[in-house]
Amino acid sequence: MTNIFWRDSLSKYDYDCFGDVLVFDTTYRTNRYNLICAPFVGVNHHWKNILFGCALLLDETAESFIWLFEVFLKSMGNKAPKTIFTDQDQAMAKAIRIMFPNTQHRLCTWHIGKNAHQNIPDLYRNPSFKDKYFSTLMYRCRSEDEFESTWKEMEDEWGTKNNNWLQRLYNLRHKWSLAFGCDTFTRGITLSQRSESTNNVFQHTATKTSSVVALVHQYEEQLKHMREIESQDDYNSRGKPKLQVSKNGILGHAAKLYTRTIFKKFNVEFVESLGEQVSGTTFDGSIYLYTLKCSGIERENVVKFNPVDFSVFCDCKSFELKGWLCRHALKVLNDNILVTSVPSSYILKRWTKGAKEGIVNDECQQMSSSSSKFNRFSTLMQESFELMSLGAEDVNTMTIVRTNMNKTKAKIASYKASVVVTDDAVPDDDDDIEDSCEISVSDPIRRKRKGISYGRLKSSSEKKNKKSKKGTPPTRIESQELAIQATHNESHYPNYSSNSNVSRSAFYPSNVDGPSVQQPPCFMPPGIMNGFSPFPNQVYLVV
Repeated sequence: MTNIFWRDSLSKYDYDCFGDVLVFDTTYRTNRYNLICAPFVGVNHHWKNILFGCALLLDETAESFIWLFEVFLKSMGNKAPKTIFTDQDQAMAKAIRIMFPNTQHRLCTWHIGKNAHQNIPDLYRNPSFKDKYFSTLMYRCRSEDEFESTWKEMEDEWGTKNNNWLQRLYNLRHKWSLAFGCDTFTRGITLSQRSESTNNVFQHTATKTSSVVALVHQYEEQLKHMREIESQDDYNSRGKPKLQVSKNGILGHAAKLYTRTIFKKFNVEFVESLGEQVSGTTFDGSIYLYTLKCSGIERENVVKFNPVDFSVFCDCKSFELKGWLCRHALKVLNDNILVTSVPSSYILKRWTKGAKEGIVNDECQQMSSSSSKFNRFSTLMQESFELMSLGAEDVNTMTIVRTNMNKTKAKIASYKASVVVTDDAVPDDDDDIEDSCEISVSDPIRRKRKGISYGRLKSSSEKKNKKSKKGTPPTRIESQELAIQATHNESHYPNYSSNSNVSRSAFYPSNVDGPSVQQPPCFMPPGIMNGFSPFPNQVYLVV
């Protein structure tokens, strides 16, 4: 085995709901075989990290990334993200240009900060440089002209014109400065918390003795933990929170629409809008132009407002970046007596309580009526979650749900009593599962390369001041056979159903340089898939 990508069907469902922006991180290795761990990370409607899948790669060549992105797209129904965040790897950038030609490629500022600490340590530690120029260039420039003038000022004041690393960074400015990406929806993923929290997923498994199975188990546990948190957040978001400003139509509407976390962010903007002052107004016959200024802040903001359709545009472009209205736009809307709610064109479904409503899990829909009891149970569990959430709103909704549940149970009992079982009846798929099946996979050779660190790849400032041990030179990978056998007696496999002992997976072997070739499905060992969603999984292997 050289490269592998896997995900479960709930990850596909999450990607259908929240796959507009993707964070792809390759800073961890599982070091028994030096495989690179590369999780695909997104953010759900509660502003929490979610996992869309994970890959283990033998190397960081353009060919490996092209293969990975190809199978990722295939696995996700050929739906590409709108924006993808990565580090500054050139091979990865090449693969993104080929496989995601219409996707905006942005660089994660967490990685840029780490690289700056390594390449310009003296400058980066100086607050006068970091705060006045570096952070301004990254976050606060509103236009390309402002960026260019600020960059020139930095070069003149600090003499950085001949700094090779800064010049390389300048050549990539359209990928990391907001001055070149204000129209790109990023959900606000420009800070370090996304990559930092992603690193925490694997911090306990990326050790000298980590195995592939150990890392998969850690991934499964993290996936399970994230989904438990999301369920709790869904429950906490029901109802409407207490409003700081009562009897305001816009704020009340937002409280009803948004999840608890996103409403808090919206509420901050609303409260801050109360401090904005209109310093000038013009009208061209159809569009109002407002100039806003806040006490203590030098920069002015310009807001365009159409009183006919309530469309609003602010030059800070916060809505385009994050997906909820900024304080400047809210100031203009709130001052208009005709605006009593958040205009529908400024409500992004992905931030609402109903973010997952209307999104169909195609893989569950494709299950036939004769599929296993295990799969039918899992499908019903997923579809009933929304019903349970609605039923928990108050006593009346709970009564409605319980009444209809009792009626449904009575109908099922009546149906079962009328069914006549014959000798030629079709057995449940659970009874047809063989006790074992084998698949041969070439095991990665166990070796250590020179310069490969254990765990997250760190900058020089994080490393201890000691010389790296000289490793053995790279050797040719020889064919090794690894037999994976499915068994039914692993006690740690989750007992979702009394008749469920095996989680189904489909393997798709392929060559790095060639197209994927579909093979007959094989069962994944429960010990490897423990903790995953109980829906059919897809695993893509390069052998």
